Amino acid sequence: MTLKTVYRNIACALCVCSLSAAYAQGIRLTPSPAVVTGAQTSNDAAPAVVQANYIVAIVNSEPVTSTEVRARLIRYEQRLTAMGAPMPAHSDLSREVLEDVINEKIQLQKARESNVRIDDRTIDAAIQNFANQNKISVTDLRERTSADGIGFTQIRNDILNQLLIQKLRERDVLGNIDISDKDIEAFLKTATTSNQTSEIAIDIAQILVAVPENASEAQILAARERALRIYNKAINGGDFYKLAQENSDAKDARSGGQMGLRSIERYPTLFVEAIKDKKVSDVVGPIRSGAGFHVLQLLAKEVPENASLTVTQTNARHILLKTGPTMTETAAKAKLSSLKQQIESGKIDFANAAKANSQDATAPTGGSLGWANPGLYVPEFENAMNALPLNKISEPTVSRFGVHLIVVEARKQIPLTNSEQRETAKNALRERKFDEAFANWMQDLRSNAYVEYRDLQQ
Repeated sequence: MTLKTVYRNIACALCVCSLSAAYAQGIRLTPSPAVVTGAQTSNDAAPAVVQANYIVAIVNSEPVTSTEVRARLIRYEQRLTAMGAPMPAHSDLSREVLEDVINEKIQLQKARESNVRIDDRTIDAAIQNFANQNKISVTDLRERTSADGIGFTQIRNDILNQLLIQKLRERDVLGNIDISDKDIEAFLKTATTSNQTSEIAIDIAQILVAVPENASEAQILAARERALRIYNKAINGGDFYKLAQENSDAKDARSGGQMGLRSIERYPTLFVEAIKDKKVSDVVGPIRSGAGFHVLQLLAKEVPENASLTVTQTNARHILLKTGPTMTETAAKAKLSSLKQQIESGKIDFANAAKANSQDATAPTGGSLGWANPGLYVPEFENAMNALPLNKISEPTVSRFGVHLIVVEARKQIPLTNSEQRETAKNALRERKFDEAFANWMQDLRSNAYVEYRDLQQ
């Protein structure tokens, strides 16, 4: 793995969409290193490590400070350590981090010049979903960031900056990628052929017991024995969903290890071979891969009736409480948390709770949203819905419309219409071309920006 690849993976992991990884892996969000002020430490306190703050680059008259670079460098190193990835030379990683900060400032300056705006409700929803993903409240998030010396304002600004950059890229990069009819026809032909040669779609849940790179024989043996214990619990009636949540080292642990219904070609060959002769609900393992030992459960196996492109439809219910002068967001979340406990304890069912409490047009039908294609709902709602296993109730989820409880009752694959297939193909082709288009766009921004480097001390 090259330094560029490692660096790009870390950069993606630290964007607003994936900030939860830091908490999920127990990584402390790192405050900016202390700056020398000349103040004396008290006699009974451990002396703090202090470093001078100085300018390391100028971007269109805006300074980049050593404190900014140092703080982000620490976060990157923490993330690399948690991933078990090889640590690049400190000087190389410092230069890469500096380039990342410079590029981010150029994009934020462009967003401001272009009047890109993110409304407060969208920011609040992003913060709330970040907190929900880590199973903490926003109040707890405030306390943790304060304890770590960061401050909630910095977290909010970081999220705002990432939302601004994301919106700018969608407008200036994705929005300007041209896809011809010829491109679409070629994509659909290839996709149809792929479906014909790969008829089976499967859904697998996994539990990963990770093995560090360059692990000793003792470490490998210990990991295998741990995986065997988990496997034995699973085949003897253990709840695979809970076992995954409690034991898996994979990123999908929070959702019970569910990897989603998709073509066998989109699963690792190792997994496909392991479950090819198994029945739904069967558990297999441990299976060794480069990442460690896997225990797998086959959740679903489908043979499509035709070779057309398909989409996953979701049938869900929700309870919506609108926030405003008469109900604060905190009060709405407290009420929905209470309702969730009552539903899960069997005191009331979800549909009746929705009829009695939901503040939207679905209340008379018990909060039923019916079958919906991807993209129908606002992202903050749809992301939470898509992460839910069947019949599991979400935590209170904030959207621009209020606060929701969500439950998914069913999912199914349906063929796309011709127009839907073409739109799906266009979106997929845009994503494929994004990397090249973004690189060209970023190069143009850099060429039009004034960047002056100063000495980056190590």
